[in-house]
Amino acid sequence: MTQPWDAATAAHLFRRAGFGAHRERIDEALEAGRDQTIESLFARREHDPALVRGIRPMLALEDIEPLQSWWMSLILGDGAPLIERIALMWHDHFATSHDKVGDVRLMHGQIELFRRMGLGDFRELLHAVARDPAMLVWLDGNANRRGRPNENFAREVLELFALGIGHYDEHDVLEAARAFTGWGVDGRRFVFREAYHDPGAKSVLGESGDFDGDDVIDLVLAHPACARHIARRLLAEFVLPEPSAQDVEHWASVLVAADWNIERTLAQLLRSELFDSDSARRSRIAGPVELIANTVISFGLRMGPRDAVRAASDMGQALLRPPSVKGWDGGRTWIHAGSWLARHNTLTELALEHGAGRVDAAPALGHPSSKEEVARAVLARAFPEGATPAYTRELEAAASAAADTSEAVRHVLALTLTSPEYHLV
Repeated sequence: MTQPWDAATAAHLFRRAGFGAHRERIDEALEAGRDQTIESLFARREHDPALVRGIRPMLALEDIEPLQSWWMSLILGDGAPLIERIALMWHDHFATSHDKVGDVRLMHGQIELFRRMGLGDFRELLHAVARDPAMLVWLDGNANRRGRPNENFAREVLELFALGIGHYDEHDVLEAARAFTGWGVDGRRFVFREAYHDPGAKSVLGESGDFDGDDVIDLVLAHPACARHIARRLLAEFVLPEPSAQDVEHWASVLVAADWNIERTLAQLLRSELFDSDSARRSRIAGPVELIANTVISFGLRMGPRDAVRAASDMGQALLRPPSVKGWDGGRTWIHAGSWLARHNTLTELALEHGAGRVDAAPALGHPSSKEEVARAVLARAFPEGATPAYTRELEAAASAAADTSEAVRHVLALTLTSPEYHLV
């Protein structure tokens, strides 16, 4: 049985299928109803075209920071929240770092690939990623040649991208690498160099033939573990960090029945009892990018994209620079002494900017007219599902001790944003 459609349910949906929502958007969702609100998430696919095009002149600078800031501006701009959420998920899943790629245009092309195809057919996405120039540079495609196969890309397709450990062996890795020989990059485009390709018979995942790279990807997609692997990824991103084997199996079957279409699968998932369950809510530690975006969007605060990029990096998530091919470990690894200090300082600074001329959190809080209303207003935005009596009393005391309503907003907001409970989404 799904939860009642109320502010807590709507806020949970917007936190998971985007990066939070302003008070007015929550009110619109409550009036529109659950189904129409979910449909609107999939319909919101466009940013201001000038914002999307704005990065192109800066690509020639060959500086990764403008590209990071551009993507963060799309996230904070909230024009297509689900598109950016799914792109961020695939960026983590198919983790590729500028630190090795060293070409801003290639990194931009890969993010655009995720934004364009991220909600489509996963089979098409996997084939496209295999030919993506940034990925081929990242995993040494040019070094994969007949007689000297480089196993990097083949290994990650099997281990991280599609199947997971335990569903292949080292022989499969070597044979798959042979199939990908000759795949590489010429300048900034994919190229197949037939002279470098190994045309001999190969045996991959129990099948034999004169396979090339596309054939191997099709074999991987046909393996039962692939649908489970992608279903687990979707569940971990949108529902629970540690989904049960039963839930993984069920949603793998839904994915296949949906013809591997991520949008159709996700549309069912967001309407499911599992998504709405108490166990799913506040079950994940927010990653730095989603923490910053959720805070800025939900409370109507203001943070420049470049500042947001740097703050997220200080917290452990540098966009376009994941630490390894595994991406970010996430979960409890987001929280340690250094990252918690960065979280605390960033969110405190955001809260204290209220009333300083640039930032006004009052509209997001319903314009509280007294100190007494401030704690209730902040709690309603941050924890619409409710907070403990002790937590509530602490915020009420902070508001009461403030000199005026504006100071009460700053103090209560700072206490809320830096509380451990707030960092769960």
